[in-house]
Amino acid sequence: MRTLLAGILIFYGSFGFAQNDSTIRFIFIGDVMGHTPQIQSAYDGATGRYDYTDVFSEFKGLLSSADYCVANLEVTLGGEPFTGYPQFSSPDELVDGLMAAGVNVLVTANNHSVDRGRQGIQRTIDVLASKNLLFTGTFLDSADKASRNPLVLSKNGLRFALLNYTYGTNGIPVPSPYLVNMIDTVSMANDIARAKALGVDDIVVFIHWGNEYERLPNMQQKRLADWMHGKGVRVIIGSHPHVVQPAELHHSENDYRLVVYSLGNFVSNQRRRYCDGGMVALLDLKKQNGKVEVVSAGYIPVWVDTYFSNGKRKYKVFPVGMYEGKSNQLLSAASDSAFKVFVDDTRSLLNANNINFPEVKLVNGEWVVP
Repeated sequence: MRTLLAGILIFYGSFGFAQNDSTIRFIFIGDVMGHTPQIQSAYDGATGRYDYTDVFSEFKGLLSSADYCVANLEVTLGGEPFTGYPQFSSPDELVDGLMAAGVNVLVTANNHSVDRGRQGIQRTIDVLASKNLLFTGTFLDSADKASRNPLVLSKNGLRFALLNYTYGTNGIPVPSPYLVNMIDTVSMANDIARAKALGVDDIVVFIHWGNEYERLPNMQQKRLADWMHGKGVRVIIGSHPHVVQPAELHHSENDYRLVVYSLGNFVSNQRRRYCDGGMVALLDLKKQNGKVEVVSAGYIPVWVDTYFSNGKRKYKVFPVGMYEGKSNQLLSAASDSAFKVFVDDTRSLLNANNINFPEVKLVNGEWVVP
């Protein structure tokens, strides 16, 4: 049973549910960062390799329940030397850890896309392609862009076009012939028209926008969202502010439109208030009588813990609902305090501002939307 708001949405079993042939589940996760302490934490001196599997292990059941789990890769895979801010290059194993948890689509257009110049763009694309991951946002050249822009996602008789844009690249020019999708309404309108010409059922835009550390969307975000909706984009997912911003789902019998202004950080070393976590957005859709409609939608708050094991700093991302009420059994006293502050801040913001996009909560081992 999966109903939107008027009833109870239950994600059966280990975050799964019985799909029929006309349904599709998207899960969207926010900024995947790679600050220097994260890189150091992932290094295993005994093997000389990096391992991020445990960082994301608590999400494997949830993310694997999606047909498409889409994440913003906000680093390059530019090779050694591996570095964090301000010019990110993470080990390839960061992507292996995401894949092990269930991520199967990445968007790569963000303000750090060109941090390592042409080598960073080239190598990131080569590595993702070698791992058979779906991705879009940065391209080798115009021919590559034509093949992956939009990226068409198909499942159970449904076809979606995924487009990805960024406001800029921190002032670093994009070297020719490489391309990074920029927020520009002329090129975006052309991309949207091309997506429609492909006969897709709907269009999803994952967009890097807004002002860093602002917890409410600005006027530019709202105007651009309205413009995209007017062009026929019905799902807009935002990143970049590094804090959670509200989400709005407007739906009627014949139409729907969703905008999640910012998912916040999925993983990072940012420990300041509001930045030490984010949210995961879930969206179930079905096609009925030739039309796509929302079956269910909601969010799960996520929080990043940093702790020490055998004298070494470690990172782990937690779904809030799994650990609330027993966090003191799993986290240090300092972490427990920060965990509670993040949860209170996030719920306060979203309860006051979200429209038809409730929290998915864990009830007797099942994820439920009231």
